[in-house]
Amino acid sequence: MSGLGLIRPDMLEIVGRPYRQATSYPIGASDIRRWAAAVHFPAPPPARYLDRDAAEDGSLAAPLDFNPFAWGAAETRGTGVEIDLDPAYRSSGAMEHNLGVIPPELKRALNGGVAATYTGVPMRVGDVITTASSVAGYSEREGRLGAMLMTDVVTVWTNQDGDEVKSHRMTLIRY
Repeated sequence: MSGLGLIRPDMLEIVGRPYRQATSYPIGASDIRRWAAAVHFPAPPPARYLDRDAAEDGSLAAPLDFNPFAWGAAETRGTGVEIDLDPAYRSSGAMEHNLGVIPPELKRALNGGVAATYTGVPMRVGDVITTASSVAGYSEREGRLGAMLMTDVVTVWTNQDGDEVKSHRMTLIRY
């Protein structure tokens, strides 16, 4: 903490606690084919994403960047302790209210960067993916427009067997 006063003790208490979880529909071979076709357009997708035999025997693996939530989630869960919040905070990416904590009074935001880490466990036909998002940490600093709060959010993706598929880390800059 750098002493600007944006990071409060109640905010630090929610670090690492999931504030949103989502569960995908089972991944279909058609989902994988459509994703690969869209990503590689106008070129044809690699043959490995079109393999009918692999789709039938369950060995068809999705591209690393595949998102089974692109067509919606089968289920989305919050924490059940959400508090009402001015819509201006929601539009700036505030997530603390999902854990019963009032966010800092910062109503503007920028994407400070995104990174994905893949574990080597592929997503396959029939898999059901669950994500859990949590605040990974806070930092603050002074910018040209005043105090800035950097919030690192991590979303961990696991399959139905509990194997981690990937993690997605984003830094949100609020000011």
